[in-house]
Amino acid sequence: MRYMVKERLSGYLSVVPALIVLIIVVFYPMINTFLHSFTKWDGNISRWIGLDNYKFILTNGELWKLLRNNLIFLLSVPGILLICLIVSVLLFEEVPGWRFFRSVYYIPTILSAVVVGFLMKTMFAQSGVINQIIRALGLPEWHLQWLSYTPTAFMVLIFCFYWQTMGQGTLIFLSGLSSISQEMIEASKTDGASWWKRLIHIVIPSLTPTIFYFTVTNIIYCFIGVFSLVFSVTGGGPGLETTPIDYMIYIKAFQSPGQLGYASALSIILFIIVLLISWVQLRISNRFAE
Repeated sequence: MRYMVKERLSGYLSVVPALIVLIIVVFYPMINTFLHSFTKWDGNISRWIGLDNYKFILTNGELWKLLRNNLIFLLSVPGILLICLIVSVLLFEEVPGWRFFRSVYYIPTILSAVVVGFLMKTMFAQSGVINQIIRALGLPEWHLQWLSYTPTAFMVLIFCFYWQTMGQGTLIFLSGLSSISQEMIEASKTDGASWWKRLIHIVIPSLTPTIFYFTVTNIIYCFIGVFSLVFSVTGGGPGLETTPIDYMIYIKAFQSPGQLGYASALSIILFIIVLLISWVQLRISNRFAE
């Protein structure tokens, strides 16, 4: 009994340092943000105002515009899923040059989102390489200020999202493809199944858990991960037309004096949205497990 108590105590003590770090870095800021969401706070002095921040967020119409912008990113997830799926299948089947392309596709994943964003901002600037190519091709009607109009600004952002995500997504799907029975694929080839039929009837059903994982992680990313791209490419502009919720939290907290309480309330709303998405994920994943 004494040995068991010592072993259990040593186990608890080994967890204490990590627990202290979590309390300081994660739990204390979360509780502090929750409490300040009910205040008018300028970073120094806070005044209790109850639910006023939440009422203002839900009634001023700004939240719905932010959710619309996040929804636009969400609608782009099926596209990158399909691209990653097709590329990973081609690499898995070792098409000519597959080693070279495997490295090329993964390189953008190594770069930070800020680096990718500033690179694309330079390319799509009015005097950037994209407009120079368009001018060289003799297409003056396509010479645009890409980041000054909402549709084209979103096109650039989604292109950045695709370019940076494709390498990671391809790697995830390649790991899922390695678990598919090669005998099944060879038998389908023998029976005369085309590439598209093998993809639809064998590969996609076998990759259902992987597709689900990739979809859910990217849905969550569209709410809490696009800040770096938006900050470095469009700055939320033109106006607030490409501003998602996480970038608005930054604007209210660090660019709007006295709005830290508002930013805290917006953070709590974003936390609830992501929590609901994670809850749905767990429910669906439990059904897959059954």
